[in-house]
Amino acid sequence: MSNLSVPLSAELQEKLEKLQQMDLTKSSTQLLQRINKAQRQESYKKALVELNASFEEYLAGAISIRFDLHAGQARKLRFKKDRIRLLKKHGIDYLSIDGANTAQVLSLISQSIIHEDAVVTPDLNDAFPFWKEGYPMVQFDNTFDILAQDIQIHYQALIERLLTV
Repeated sequence: MSNLSVPLSAELQEKLEKLQQMDLTKSSTQLLQRINKAQRQESYKKALVELNASFEEYLAGAISIRFDLHAGQARKLRFKKDRIRLLKKHGIDYLSIDGANTAQVLSLISQSIIHEDAVVTPDLNDAFPFWKEGYPMVQFDNTFDILAQDIQIHYQALIERLLTV
């Protein structure tokens, strides 16, 4: 295994530490604060999609900074397989980082909301006790609360790992 990482300068470390402190839920929480009762479920759907977009954006930014990636390489980080491969090349086992499964579930939920009209896909069957394949997703508020907390933990653990390689 070759370690192709850029040496961690004080400037790089400072940038990563600032990124580690980012609140991934900020924009999705602001979206939820502007809702009324009639729009509650629709707003939680949008908040989940926004949470996923925020996670992906900050994750790609942090990994790009750490390993000096160009835009094409950074775009590939959206795909789990490419993310795992790139991090493995730099000595990081992505799947062993706390919450890697949460990131995958959040991505699948976001895709289902956008492309499948929020129907539970085979990959999401029983992801939550109240979800069954082929039925509409329910309890978006509970789902958001669980995933928002877990994805923040995963993001911070990944940044911590980036700081140590």
